[in-house]
Amino acid sequence: MLALIRGSLNSTVPNLPQISYKEWEGLYWLSRKHGVVTIINDAIEMLPAEQQPQGDIAISWTLSAERTRFHFNHQAEVLNSITAKADEEGLRWILIKGMSLARLYPVPSSRACGDIDICFPNNYEKGNVLLGNPNATMDGKHAEIVIDGVSIENHLHFLDDHFISQLRAERFIWKSIRTLPDDGFLPPMANMVYLLMHTVCHLTAKYKLPLRNILDWGMFLKANINNLNPAECHKVMRKIGMVDSFNILTCISGEFIGTDLSSFVIGDIRQDDVTRLRDLILTKKYLEPVPKNLSLPHYIKARYLRNRERRWLYRYLPSTRIERVLGIIIRIFKRD
Repeated sequence: MLALIRGSLNSTVPNLPQISYKEWEGLYWLSRKHGVVTIINDAIEMLPAEQQPQGDIAISWTLSAERTRFHFNHQAEVLNSITAKADEEGLRWILIKGMSLARLYPVPSSRACGDIDICFPNNYEKGNVLLGNPNATMDGKHAEIVIDGVSIENHLHFLDDHFISQLRAERFIWKSIRTLPDDGFLPPMANMVYLLMHTVCHLTAKYKLPLRNILDWGMFLKANINNLNPAECHKVMRKIGMVDSFNILTCISGEFIGTDLSSFVIGDIRQDDVTRLRDLILTKKYLEPVPKNLSLPHYIKARYLRNRERRWLYRYLPSTRIERVLGIIIRIFKRD
């Protein structure tokens, strides 16, 4: 799977052994789970005919890729109508996450996007009006509005505010866009902070990290290798408290996309943690929640053992030890 991804992202023919029908079938379902079917299909199309999948599984690859591209193109049409209307009304906007990152891929429409994430800085309410739902209810940091079958998330905030590091990152982003960019994207340094926190928060929520988010991080750094100063990146990461996360995600993403990103890595990396995180991402080994029907003493013990098993992971999460302890105590009594 990684060989095909690297081939697709670097526009090079993958060097693969002969793959059986059953192996192609397993690879297809694994790729769907990771949201990279179309990216891999781009690499498959570069393979010699005798190496490509055959039969029903070949049809499945093609149909899935076409669905992704059709959906992306439809999203792009909806986005164009939104931004054209915003520009006409003089309402500044910033595109974030998936649709803003697709432009960094060799074939933008191959980067599957679930929805469109947009922010109208300091004009959240006007954004809802423009999107056709002035009474939209905010869920967390954004409101969700559907336009022509496409989900639009209008962000009041960029990040959640559960931890101090998230609050620091949010403040840094808003400070960076006091003068709004003309291109509709976050400035590189602010985008770096946002993408890192967004990526790690996937890990925080369910102790999982989608492969697609790792590819996004790598493609972003690759595209900005001449725009971002590694020393400045680490200076900002130290202020936020996310240096270890920055280093390990950069190391893994460089490996996954087949690009040398080592210039961004400053300081030591725990290689055993690299192996653990790589396995967590690729094998989708999610840790099961503690059953809620246990007696309180057994529940507390089970929580302790599970968190002890995850202790290597905590140094990469956007929370301090005190925040984690308080969170664990609250969840124990809530049985969350």
